[in-house]
Amino acid sequence: MRMLFRGFVYVLALLVGPFCFAQVVTVRVINAANGRPLQKQHVSVSLLYDGGQKPPPRSEAIVTLDTDANGEARFTLPQPAPLHMSALVRLTSEHWVCGCRVLAATADVIQKGIVDSVPGGKSKKAAASLKAAPGEILFVARPFSFFERLLYPFVKE
Repeated sequence: MRMLFRGFVYVLALLVGPFCFAQVVTVRVINAANGRPLQKQHVSVSLLYDGGQKPPPRSEAIVTLDTDANGEARFTLPQPAPLHMSALVRLTSEHWVCGCRVLAATADVIQKGIVDSVPGGKSKKAAASLKAAPGEILFVARPFSFFERLLYPFVKE
């Protein structure tokens, strides 16, 4: 009887375990000039399920959030997690330089973290110091320089 009860507990733990360990992904947006977080920026994350993979019922394929006072937007990955994800940040001001788009494997984001390309004007040494924590997508934006602001009205679409 004891063995049967123990077996039941192990099977129950295996079935319920994955639901207890939901992966949280953080999207963080910072200012490259001073390292401060950019708050109230619109973040959109698309969960990309590949051919044979089915999205879970009642889950959103696109998650839209705004960054908080720490420049972070957090969401929980559904189970099963998608193989890939795409993240996009729409900055509230048009006077910023930022790639602000990432397409990455979900496993890479969870295990290593992803840093968006550092915009021009940053030294390679400063760029190397920017690291994303596991489970984090880091976007780095820099404000326009004086000359970029001066020329912006002539080159915008």
